Order: sequence, then structure tokens, then C-alpha cells
Amino acid sequence: MAITLEDTARQSYPVLRHQLIGEMAQLALIKWEQRPRLKENEVTGQLEKMPNGFYPDGTEKFKQELIVHCIVMPGTTMEVKKGEEFICPAPGERVRLILKGQSFGHWIEARKKHRSNTLQVGDVVITGTDHAQQYDEKRKPFGTPIRDQQEALKIPRGRIVGFYGPLELAEPTDPRWVDAAEQAYLADKRAEQEANSIKLPEQEPAGGGWDDSEEIPY
Repeated sequence: MAITLEDTARQSYPVLRHQLIGEMAQLALIKWEQRPRLKENEVTGQLEKMPNGFYPDGTEKFKQELIVHCIVMPGTTMEVKKGEEFICPAPGERVRLILKGQSFGHWIEARKKHRSNTLQVGDVVITGTDHAQQYDEKRKPFGTPIRDQQEALKIPRGRIVGFYGPLELAEPTDPRWVDAAEQAYLADKRAEQEANSIKLPEQEPAGGGWDDSEEIPY
């Protein structure tokens, strides 16, 4: 039975990184969540929400990012960072995509074209890296997009550069990956319910109870 997705609590799993032109990832969707983007305050060193204007009622808005939890499927070449190394996760491993800015926009557009904007556990997320963009000190785009990895390797060290690519959503064709994603989703739900459950104190027997070991006078 298909499970319709809702926004759920986040977990800590390695993050897929856009960093090599030509890499790709094919993933089975577990769940997603939206949260405010954070940036370190240069004075206090604390992480703070990034302002993004105001709503009509005067309430402050903040920039948002999307955390997409997935299971790696065969054919994935995009890497995650584990410790100090970048490695390609094996099929079956859990990973996250962090979508913000342009990539968040790609997600929104992909959802519009996918099953009447309805997501289900096990849906296939396909993404990759097809270009790099350099930026100046003011974070304004510098030069034209680079679409060849060998050219990207020539970018001077210290230059600000971002790697980007398309994102698509597709209906699953292999029930094994849907089952794996559903197992992960339900396991998360059970863990969330257990973490939020309230343990009640043991109830005493009616009448206040008595100790079986004490003597009862006749």
C-alpha cells in the first residue's frame, strides 16, 4: 500500500555533495522536511536564521532549505563525506540531500510535474551535476558556467565556486526499493513515537495495596 508523505523530523545521515561534473544520484525517497537556513554570525560566532523579508502582516520571513532523506540506488556516483574522506555510498545506504536556493526551486518545479504534486515513499529522486559556476568576493556570478570537469579543475584555489545540476522525480518501477524505503520510513516513525511517548508511573492496586510480605492479624 502506498504511503503518502508528510513533513517529518530530521535524522543525521551523510549528505550527498555536488562537486564533480558528470556525477549523478538515483535515490529512493524516504521523507522530507523543511527548515530555516542558518548562517554563522561573524561577531558572536552563533548560528542564526537568515532573514528573507517580511510577510504582509509584518512577521519576519527566513530563507528556507529542504532536507530530503533517501536510500541510495544502483548507478549512483555522487559522493558523501565520511570523516575526512569523500566516498560513493553503496546501494541501500541512507543519505540526505540538502536543497536550497536554485536546487530548492528545482524540487518545487519537479513536484508540480509529479503525480499531481503528491509524493510517496519510494518515489525516485534523480539528480546530478552538469555545471560549475564561479563567484566573485561579493558572491556575484563570475564568468560563464563551466560544463567540463577538466576545465573545473583549472579553477584557481581559493576561488568561490558552486556545482549544480538538475533534479527530477519519477514513479518507482522496482518494488524492492519501495519496500526498503517504506521500512526506513516506518522505523523512523516508531522511533519518533517512542521518543515522544510519556511513561506513566506504575499504578498501585485499588485501595492503596499492601505488601505481600507483611503479616496480617486475624
